[in-house]
Amino acid sequence: MTQRYPDAEDVDHPGAPPLPRLRDRPWAGPAALVVIAVLLGSGLWLLRWSGAASTATPDTFWYARDALRYAGRSQPDADRTAAKIACVAMERGRPRPPLTYTECLGYRTRLPGEAPARFQRIFTSRPGYPLLAAPFVRVMGVTGFAAATAALGVACGVAVLVLALVIGLGPVRALLAETLFYLLPTGLWASRMLAEAPMMLCVLTALIGTVLLLRGRAVSAASGLLAGALALLCVVKPANGVALGAALAAGAVLLLPFVRSRRPFLAVSGIATAVVAANLWISSALHLPGVRETLQDTFTWHFRHPDVTDPWQRLADAVRTLWTGDIGPRLLDHPLVPAAFLLAAAGLFARVHRDAAWPLAVAGLTGALVASMHPIADELDRLSVVAWIPVAFGLAALTAPRPAGPPRERVRPGPPRDDAAPSAVDLMSPG
Repeated sequence: MTQRYPDAEDVDHPGAPPLPRLRDRPWAGPAALVVIAVLLGSGLWLLRWSGAASTATPDTFWYARDALRYAGRSQPDADRTAAKIACVAMERGRPRPPLTYTECLGYRTRLPGEAPARFQRIFTSRPGYPLLAAPFVRVMGVTGFAAATAALGVACGVAVLVLALVIGLGPVRALLAETLFYLLPTGLWASRMLAEAPMMLCVLTALIGTVLLLRGRAVSAASGLLAGALALLCVVKPANGVALGAALAAGAVLLLPFVRSRRPFLAVSGIATAVVAANLWISSALHLPGVRETLQDTFTWHFRHPDVTDPWQRLADAVRTLWTGDIGPRLLDHPLVPAAFLLAAAGLFARVHRDAAWPLAVAGLTGALVASMHPIADELDRLSVVAWIPVAFGLAALTAPRPAGPPRERVRPGPPRDDAAPSAVDLMSPG
């Protein structure tokens, strides 16, 4: 007796419609691009991670300590384990730290009991990075902290891909933008056990929401992306969150006289202003450290000296010294840096539509603002890292043969040609 399967007749019948191929499904193209972005980002992230520079700084200890405590570790255990994480990473770097591993371990373990409470509160008031790392630490133990940094760093690459597609660069140039992101200083700091990886992920996500909102696409989801990313950014690194929110709000308002449809710009400005105002209100209500406290931290060597009476005047003097004594000479000594910024600006404003170019540009300018509010020459590269985000997109856009306009809705009067390459909108559309 021959067994017949339920769909045997459909398979054998000559008139039966062919089964859909995987590549014909509407989600296949975007899914394939995301997979490629994850693989590319993972490889480039590991390349940056395995470089000669240390994967940790003294700040890593405080972030790891909070992540371990959020994961359920006792305070003494969190202190010891965080000291091991930071000291092992700094010991592997070049140049060698001044302390040996044993000296570093003892010093870091004792630090929570010796460091001023005001200094420690600066880290506990921005729990975003430790909270994101805590699930990894709970599941994977000590290695979970580095794994969380890796996941966040690779997620940055995927966000770069998505943003590049949203602004109309196309798949090839989107992958080029991702590659540039990892090769530029953004890739270096995304591979350090610091808050820069989640900070840049929030910035990129906020820009995705901004561009979608300005173009009137998926308005509800775009509004949620913008508001959620800015809110999380204020929890990860408040200075960057306030700077980006204020920059987007101000930019949208200043452009109102030059646009036909004002509603999207008012929406961007309203959401950004609301998030910044809520962050300032919550910080004030909870007495969280603000700009004045961070200035005191800078000018009192982490509160080891008495508070200064003129922090704003000292800030003005320090900013003047930073730009004339550090940033200016660096740009002159390394002419490729200003050349990269100039070429990126040309690519961004000549090859990308203005509704996507200006949010990326103002996001990059916040790097200079944050660095100026924390005028520490040794921390300049890290504090200003967001300035390189639009550079990755601008250099990738510079290779485009013609300006990339705003995405349009798909119109298919007939069946697509087999040789037609998928557009960025086709790849990003749900089907």
